[in-house]
Amino acid sequence: MKKLAKILGIAVGVLVGLVALLLIATRFSDGPLVEMLPGGPFTSGEIVMEGPTDWSFLAERPFVDFESAGRSRKSYIFSIDGDVFVGASLGFPPFKTWHKKALENPEAVLRIDGKRYPRLMHKIEDPELRARLKAQGEKKYGGSPDPSADTWFFRLDPPN
Repeated sequence: MKKLAKILGIAVGVLVGLVALLLIATRFSDGPLVEMLPGGPFTSGEIVMEGPTDWSFLAERPFVDFESAGRSRKSYIFSIDGDVFVGASLGFPPFKTWHKKALENPEAVLRIDGKRYPRLMHKIEDPELRARLKAQGEKKYGGSPDPSADTWFFRLDPPN
């Protein structure tokens, strides 16, 4: 019995160590390594200041790499009337703060097909546009990760 407890203790210790290593590695990686964990700032990819004038080519793409406040993540992507948007479910995953930090520092970067597009985030308050974005999310993703929670949407505009 003591031998089994020792083996289980070692196995749990190794698992905790591997999870800690993954968490540390993601913070220093060039973008997110896995969907649910934020990665480090982007370091690779050509920087494109202008970007497309029509982002509708992203309509069928499920995710993009998105960086703000020094962290990167995989994000749902929306395109309406040629503009590009990202959404932040306020319910899931828990502990996210990028959407609140975006109100203070709106700088962001989209990385698409190896190109980095610096953008400025503008929170969408217009009820009609929010409804269109929610409807697109329902159609594209089957709804929000947490349907009981609100979602903030941000339009990503070129820097001034």
